[in-house]
Amino acid sequence: MITVLFWNLARNAATLPHLECLAKSHAVDVFLLAEAPVDLSLGLSKLNGLGVGVYQEPASPQPKVRVLTRMPSSDLSAVFTGAAGDMTIWAAHSSKLPAGEVLLAVVHLPSKMGGNSASVQWSFASQVAREIAQSETARGHENTIVVGDFNMNPFDEGMTAATGFQGHMTRELAERPERDHRGDSYRRFYNPMWGFFGDRTPGPAGTHYWDASAPNNQHWSIFDQVLVRPAMIDYLTDLEILDHDKVHPLTRANKIPYKKHLSDHLPIIFKIDI
Repeated sequence: MITVLFWNLARNAATLPHLECLAKSHAVDVFLLAEAPVDLSLGLSKLNGLGVGVYQEPASPQPKVRVLTRMPSSDLSAVFTGAAGDMTIWAAHSSKLPAGEVLLAVVHLPSKMGGNSASVQWSFASQVAREIAQSETARGHENTIVVGDFNMNPFDEGMTAATGFQGHMTRELAERPERDHRGDSYRRFYNPMWGFFGDRTPGPAGTHYWDASAPNNQHWSIFDQVLVRPAMIDYLTDLEILDHDKVHPLTRANKIPYKKHLSDHLPIIFKIDI
């Protein structure tokens, strides 16, 4: 069993001391950090002061999402990084799966804030989804989990289209055969993040909050997501959006992310029973 936590830190060094609290309260084995401060030494120092293993940043070709882990390099290694650095695939050792490994694809995709349209985001999603499928084929299995800041909601075209990630809201849909489209076959993902919207679910109403006076503003989004191939659905457990590190709140009194002091994103955490 390994515990994985993803968090977009918004380049704010004030987030780093919270890694210690999160590691202590949730026994985190792998931190995946988007928009991390350049210097992570403070976070590493506090993590290693816990005495629960040696956390380090493993070598990889300049990914946009940086990794801090207490897993040895023999159990977690980078096997692919996209040309833009927006997706890195890590192979995690498994003693339970016949292939002997799980592919953990970690992404940080472009946002609309930079002028990208939904169709441009869809094109990025298509390329990354293709790279993931190619890596699966090369390694001979589909034991894949994708996690990161997609900068899209679960319902956006890049997340749902056959030529994008094709992330379905139910297991039944995800377990259907590959979808044929214009002579090509496309693999499906299960996207459990659909079930986290709103205030009738445990925890926060989303992972990102945008407080603006735009005429069309839904305020809460779920940009930070976990997608699972059908082969891995039963191995993913304890998926949560966190608003507390068990010592300090990560949100203000109104349960909105502490943007000025921490980040406008909340972390997501899950376990992989491998």
